[in-house]
Amino acid sequence: MHKRSRGISLIEALITLLVLSIGLLGLGQLQARLWSSSGRLHATSNAYLLGMEYLEILSARQMIAPDLIADPPLQALRAGTLFNVAVSLSEDEPLTEAEIRVVWTDRSGPQAVWLESVTNTVSSASDTRLLLPADRLFSAGDKRLPGLRPGP
Repeated sequence: MHKRSRGISLIEALITLLVLSIGLLGLGQLQARLWSSSGRLHATSNAYLLGMEYLEILSARQMIAPDLIADPPLQALRAGTLFNVAVSLSEDEPLTEAEIRVVWTDRSGPQAVWLESVTNTVSSASDTRLLLPADRLFSAGDKRLPGLRPGP
């Protein structure tokens, strides 16, 4: 006569423990990658915000009063990351092209973000619109902009 065994054997328990531990190790690795990606995205977001601030300052200096607004610092510390900023301006009357390059270093090495804008140098202080690059300008009659009609 065979006795019916109750419960689980030691081999079954060890195999279950092995499968569970492999799954938990994989989950830990996924969490570490998500944490790293989150930090990199946070730094990139801060770099874009810093670059946009520089573009706004340069635009305000150009349109309002160049002598009244001071140059922004070329280094900024945000959320524990040191950002270096390089500003390049090229004037081609009546337009001024600004290029902002924000560089920082994280665990994976140096990272960079570039922002470009073109402003009209003869616009009045009440006109704060930024011009789009030439390849993105819309023409009159463009179907994406309702209300514009082709000129004569």
